[in-house]
Amino acid sequence: MPFSGSMQNRKGARASAGIEPAAAASRRPLRVLLIEDNPDDASLLLRELRKVGYEPDSRRVDVLKHLQEALESSWDLILCDCQMPGLDAPMAVAAIRGRHIDTPCIIVSGTVGEEHAVAAMRSGAQDFILKSNLSRLGPAIERELRDSEIRIRHAKAQSALRATEQSFRAAFELIPDAVLLHQDGFVTHTNSSAASLFGAINTEDLIGRAIVEFFTPTDQPGAFERMRPVESTRAGAAERAKAAARPFAELTMVRLDGKLIQVEMTGMSFVFEDQPAILSVLRDVTGRREMVARSMHIDRMLAVGTMAAGVGHEINNPLGYVMANVTYASGEVSRIAREVEALSGRLPQAVPLAPALNEVVSILSEVDEGTRRIRDIARDLNTFARNDDELQLVDLRAVADSALRMAAAEVRPRARVIREYAEVPPVRANASRVSQVLLNLVINAAHAIGKGATFANNITVRVRSDAGVVVAEVADTGSGIAPEHRERLFTPFFTTKPLGQGTGLGLSISKRIIESFQGRIEVESEVGVGTTMRVVLPAVEDPQTSSAPLSTSPPRRGRIMLIDDDRLVRAAFQRALSGEHDVVLVGSASEALSRLRVGEAFDVVICDMTAPSMPPDEIYSKIEQALPHLTSRIVMITGGEPSKRPRAVVDNRAIPTLEKPLDMDQVRQLLARMLPGKGPRSPGLSLMKRD
Repeated sequence: MPFSGSMQNRKGARASAGIEPAAAASRRPLRVLLIEDNPDDASLLLRELRKVGYEPDSRRVDVLKHLQEALESSWDLILCDCQMPGLDAPMAVAAIRGRHIDTPCIIVSGTVGEEHAVAAMRSGAQDFILKSNLSRLGPAIERELRDSEIRIRHAKAQSALRATEQSFRAAFELIPDAVLLHQDGFVTHTNSSAASLFGAINTEDLIGRAIVEFFTPTDQPGAFERMRPVESTRAGAAERAKAAARPFAELTMVRLDGKLIQVEMTGMSFVFEDQPAILSVLRDVTGRREMVARSMHIDRMLAVGTMAAGVGHEINNPLGYVMANVTYASGEVSRIAREVEALSGRLPQAVPLAPALNEVVSILSEVDEGTRRIRDIARDLNTFARNDDELQLVDLRAVADSALRMAAAEVRPRARVIREYAEVPPVRANASRVSQVLLNLVINAAHAIGKGATFANNITVRVRSDAGVVVAEVADTGSGIAPEHRERLFTPFFTTKPLGQGTGLGLSISKRIIESFQGRIEVESEVGVGTTMRVVLPAVEDPQTSSAPLSTSPPRRGRIMLIDDDRLVRAAFQRALSGEHDVVLVGSASEALSRLRVGEAFDVVICDMTAPSMPPDEIYSKIEQALPHLTSRIVMITGGEPSKRPRAVVDNRAIPTLEKPLDMDQVRQLLARMLPGKGPRSPGLSLMKRD
């Protein structure tokens, strides 16, 4: 149905009611839906509305279809006749409330029985007015509009409250720390972080639990002090504010599975649902404590590594001349023993000397073996502590032996060591880093075996090649690795060892190191049987070396200069080689250059890379500039970790090197390559220019 009446009709209605048009401006606008089948009655209602101060904007409907169309719009008031040919008040009000429309609805009827009035009111109408008593219409409308506004405000407040509650609940759930709301000592609300912290499946598992369950007896007093409610009636504002938010304190708590965790906790007291309550916030610091402990352990290990490298470096010089002197003394005593044996037929008093001298030779041989073992350990320390990333051709068999020597103290009380080495090509890697990996694997294997059953357990180290790769395996007969731990084996900070016995970083770092050399680490394990850790690296099938093959003929006698700042090293070097070569000793690089400049010729110059007064790379550069054809006769002695600049010069120019402590057999082999055969002596090395 169209809106009742045109603008002209409304003006006429005002005139007929004796109301001037100017008065309409003071009326309150009112959108009214009239459910009325009689147009005259509808006009009567509109006049009454104008009389009480409203300016209605209306629409009249009298069938359900038109009512439903009209309800698509919003209305301030609905006036409904009680009985119409195709629609009655209960049906109309039901249609209105069925759409959840809260617009005030007043039944206006001529004559109706009590039964129809009750039915209309029960269907959701706010009031019932007889047409014969329209004086009640104005006050009823005022009341219902006022109540409607209150209901609207209340609904908006409820909606805002629900939205706020949902926001708070969402924020409550998003808090990364565990939150417990408890009253009278029992948990009433919590968040997912708390469920995770305490090992619960969901938050409902924590609701209703006594808060005392989560604290150890030792920490209960401190915890309860932070959870004590503030009595607002007795405490002043300052005391309430001070107690409301307490600082974090570290406590030990108990998870549902019995595991102890370390937390930082604070509490805030307030009134919740008219009852005193405590809101406790707990932050898990177990991982942080473990990380601090592990960091301290790592720092100690770094300090030990640095100290070990320093000790290894300082051992090199005295160990070098001890080894050289032992070798020299052994040779001399052997020579004397042979001479004494030759004289024993003519000098009876010389007969008992030969066995004694032979015993001394045997003792010196044992001393030599001991010093060589010390040398290997010192080299292992230097290799392990070396802080460089240079790639070299590495023999995994040598690296495996080095790792076994360094881990001997851990392995010896637990298991026997079995070596199974095949001939393998080298790999391109960093010896220090690979040594670190294999040492870690050997120590892990040892820790998987309890002490006291050495002959019942084995740690087998295998090195073999297979289809373009070199494989180093460390297999133990220990406890094995549980399947649930195997997936996390290479996760940083994951360890099954007690605190202080492992950082949880060894395998993760090892994996990263091996992968940086294009390799991989594999693991096979069975609980109760043992574990095999496997390092796989690409093989270098055709390594190119700059070393010439060792000559089968004895080297010619040469003139050798040794530059070393240690007097005893120089003396031992000369003593060991003076029978085969002319050895000239100098204590500094500047002295060596001075002798070369005045024309002294040398076949080989051996220079300690840590010699004072001038860096060895500078010595090399000066010789290279003046006599470049003689630079192939320079040998550098390394010990510890030289600085990067000299190391780069040595590596880039492929300068032959000897490693401290000097092994005289290795020195002789190098000299044999540089001074082959017994041909004519070549021009020596000097810096004097020739015409």
